[in-house]
Amino acid sequence: MASSSLQRGTLAILGLAFAVIAFVATNIVVDRRATGLRADLTQEKLFTLSPGTRSVLAKIDEPVTLRLYVSDRLVREIPSYGVYAARVRELLEEYRAAANGKVRLQIIDPQPFSDDEDRAVAMGLQGVPVNQSGELVYFGLAGTSSADKDGTIPFLQPERERFLEYDLTKLIFDLVTTKKKTIGLLSSLPLAGQFMGPRVPPQPWVIHDQLAQFFDVQRIERDATVIPETVSVLMLVHPKDLPDPTLYAIDQFVLRGGRVIAFVDPHAEGEMSRPGPAAQTGQTSSNIPRLLKSWGLELVEGKIAGDRQAARRVNAGDAQRVRSVDYLAWLTLRDAALAKSDVLLAEVQALNFASAGILKPIPDSGLQVTPLVQTSTQSQALDVEPLKFAPDPVALLANFKPSGERFTLVARVRGAIKTAFPEGAPKAEKKEGEENADKPAPALPAHLAESKEPINVIVVADTDMLEDRFWAQVQEFFGQRLAVPIANNGDFVINAIDHLAGSNDLISLRSRGQSARPFTVVQEIQRQAELAFRAKERALTDKLKETEAKLKELQVKEQGEGAARALVTAGQQQAIDQFRAEMLDTRRQLRDVQFDLRRDIQSLETTVRAVNIGLIPALIALFALGLGWWRVHRRRSASGTA
Repeated sequence: MASSSLQRGTLAILGLAFAVIAFVATNIVVDRRATGLRADLTQEKLFTLSPGTRSVLAKIDEPVTLRLYVSDRLVREIPSYGVYAARVRELLEEYRAAANGKVRLQIIDPQPFSDDEDRAVAMGLQGVPVNQSGELVYFGLAGTSSADKDGTIPFLQPERERFLEYDLTKLIFDLVTTKKKTIGLLSSLPLAGQFMGPRVPPQPWVIHDQLAQFFDVQRIERDATVIPETVSVLMLVHPKDLPDPTLYAIDQFVLRGGRVIAFVDPHAEGEMSRPGPAAQTGQTSSNIPRLLKSWGLELVEGKIAGDRQAARRVNAGDAQRVRSVDYLAWLTLRDAALAKSDVLLAEVQALNFASAGILKPIPDSGLQVTPLVQTSTQSQALDVEPLKFAPDPVALLANFKPSGERFTLVARVRGAIKTAFPEGAPKAEKKEGEENADKPAPALPAHLAESKEPINVIVVADTDMLEDRFWAQVQEFFGQRLAVPIANNGDFVINAIDHLAGSNDLISLRSRGQSARPFTVVQEIQRQAELAFRAKERALTDKLKETEAKLKELQVKEQGEGAARALVTAGQQQAIDQFRAEMLDTRRQLRDVQFDLRRDIQSLETTVRAVNIGLIPALIALFALGLGWWRVHRRRSASGTA
C-alpha cells in the first residue's frame, strides 16, 4: 500500500513537472512561430486595423520604411508617455503584419549627441526638453519610400490618440502617392487676386496662397458644363446665380464620386465692401438650393446666426462717443462649438465667422448630416437686411432674445443620393451676340441618376471666413507678404480639402478610443464626495458670514456705563461661542465625509484586488477540483462495471 501511494505521488510530481515544461514550451513556440496570431480584447478595438487602413496597405507597390524614434528616458520618467508609446509600437506592428512585407519598421532610441539624434533632427522630428540641462527627448515617426518621398509626424501627442490610426495611415498614403491632387476652384470672389491696374500685380488671398502650396489649383469657369475628371475636390466659393448647366455639372461630378466643399452665404460682407453692383443693390447672397436639397440640406433664407456667447467685440457709436460692444453677427467659435471628435477640427482652436447663415437638415432625407460647427444656445436668427448697409451692434444687443437653439454653420453630408436633375442635362442658354452660336455643345458624360458610392460633401454657410481681414493679419516683411493667423480658418479649410482629396479609404477612417481607461466608478465616488465636501464648505462659509454680520450688529458705540459695555461683551462672547461650536461640528462633518470617501474607495479597491488576484486562482482551483472529482467518479464507475 505504501509503495502504491509513493508511486502515485511520484507520478503526480512528474505530471506537474511535465505540465510546467509543456506550458513553457508552448509559450516559446507561440512566441516564435505564431506572431501573426493576435486577439484584440479592448472595448473599442484599439489594435484592430480598420478596412480603410487595410485597403491602403494592400495598394502599396514599393516598400515603405517607418522609423519610430522614442527616447527611453521619456518612457521611463513620464508613465503616460510610456503607455502611449507601447500603444504606438503595437499598432505599428499591426501595420507591418498586415502589409505583407511592404512596411518595414525600425524602433530607435536616439541617445543625446548621437548619430540617431542627428538623423531625427534632420528628418524634422521635434525634440522636447525634460530637464533644466536642456537634454532633449523624442517621440516621433519618420517615413521614407523607395521613390525618395519622406514624411514625418514630428511628435506623437497622447492628446491625439483618437486619430492615431488616421495619422499613421495618412502618412503611408502620402508616401506612396507621388502626384499632387488637383483642386477645382469655382468662385465669384477674387481669391486669386483682383485686377487693380496694369502696374499693380493682383494680391491673392492668403487662403489661395496656402491652397497653392499643397495642391494644384485649377480655375473652373462659372459657365462650365463639365467638371474635369482630373479634379479631386471642387471648391465652390459664393456660387452666385450659377446657370443650370453648371449646377448640373456639379451634380454629376458628385454622383461620379467627386468631393465638394461649398461656401454659401446669406450676406457676403466681402462682396459688399468691393466696388460693383452688389455694393449698391445689396444683392450679396449666394445659394444653390437645388443641389443642397439633393444633399439633404437647406440654407435658411434671409437669416444670419447671432450668438451672444461667441460674439466678437467691436467699436460702435459715433465720433463723440465710441464704445466697445459685442457684435452678434461676428462670431469666434471655440471648444464646445467645434466637433472635436472629427479629424477636421481636432487641432482647431478657434474659427471666425462674419454674417454666417444657418444650415438645416431636410427631414427624412436618408442622409447622414453631421454638424461640424454650431453656435451656443445663446443664439438668435437675425434678419439679414438691417445688417447690409448700416448695422447697429448696440441695437442688435438691446433687442437680443436667445432662442435656446444651436444653429449649424458647417455640416458634413454622407450617404447615397439621387440626381437633382432627374429630367437629364438642361439645355445651355445661348447668349445674344455670341459668336459661333450654332456651334454644337461639347459632349457630356453619360447621365447618372444616382450616386455610384456614398457622397462626402462639406457645406459652410459663410464666405467671409475666407477673407484675410477676418482670420489673418498680413504684413510686409522685406518685400514678402507674411500672414499671421489670428484664428484657424486656414487650417480648417486645408484640413477639409486634404481630407476630401484623400482616397475613400482615408475618408472612411473614424476616430478611435483611447488606451488609457479612467476608473469611472472611482471618479464618480470622488465626484459625489467632492460635491458633498463643497456643500459643507459653502455652508461653513455662510455660517461665518452670518456670524460676522451678527457681531457687527452687536458692536455699539461705547458711550454707556460699564454695565452696558459688559452686556455687549457678553453678547459678543455668546455669538463667538456659538460660532466655535458650529465650526467644530462642521469640521467633524467634513472629517466624516472625507472618511466616507476613503472608506468607499478602499472598499472598491479591496473588491477589485480580490477579483483580479483571487478570482482566477479560485476558478482554476474549482476547475481542478471538479476535474479530480470527475476522474475519481469515472474510475469508480469503470471499476463497478468491471
